[in-house]
Amino acid sequence: MKWRAKYPYSLPLPTSWQQLKQGDYYCKTLNDYFKPWFAKVYGQHILKIGGLSAELEWDCPNQHAIALYPDFPQPAALDHHSIVQACPTRLPFYENAIDACLLANTLNFSQDPHQLLREATRVLSEDGYLFISLFNPCSSLLFKRHLGLKNHSAPHRWQIRKYLTWRIIDWLELLNFEIVQQTTLAKSSAIPHFCRRFYGNSGQLAVIVARKRTIPLTLNPQKVRFKAPVFAPANVLTRSKERCRIQSG
Repeated sequence: MKWRAKYPYSLPLPTSWQQLKQGDYYCKTLNDYFKPWFAKVYGQHILKIGGLSAELEWDCPNQHAIALYPDFPQPAALDHHSIVQACPTRLPFYENAIDACLLANTLNFSQDPHQLLREATRVLSEDGYLFISLFNPCSSLLFKRHLGLKNHSAPHRWQIRKYLTWRIIDWLELLNFEIVQQTTLAKSSAIPHFCRRFYGNSGQLAVIVARKRTIPLTLNPQKVRFKAPVFAPANVLTRSKERCRIQSG
């Protein structure tokens, strides 16, 4: 059977790392890795897609962090964040309005990863950063089809989709991203022997740092971008203290 990027039905997206086995460990590992990269972002608007992305720390108080959920979280208490409810494959933002986008394992629960990446590309500014983490199939997660806590019932066992890193990199290059860095994290000794033979002691998490490039590249210096509205006219920005539902058009 031919593998298709678009899944036949939607998958629920976890709203917190605490809903996943070893979730706190994954969250800490990603925080430690991405922290120096986040400090390199020059710009005003930061978009975190999904609850897993929202829980990663972004210690830049002068920047505007937006946490986007497909379903309104309960509770949605994130300091210094704006909370938005919208479909990740139909982002309610202007083109080139976002300076950095974070997809923390969001692709593993996406029905249409192609469209998700296209939307992230559309809203990212020129030279904007795209930070991606994935569950690495070449690890102890090789035979895992669901993730969750053992004491949770079936609805809390999250079905995951797994991608080899090179496949995501190939998609990103087609979208004209420059791959700045890619590696694996959260290494484990519990890796099948035949998989270790080809891939070594790969970590359970794969991470990619990419930057959006434009063609043709010019020698003109990047213009200073002043504060501008990032939401489409049909949508309203909601601060964390004044949350309300936002419906994408």
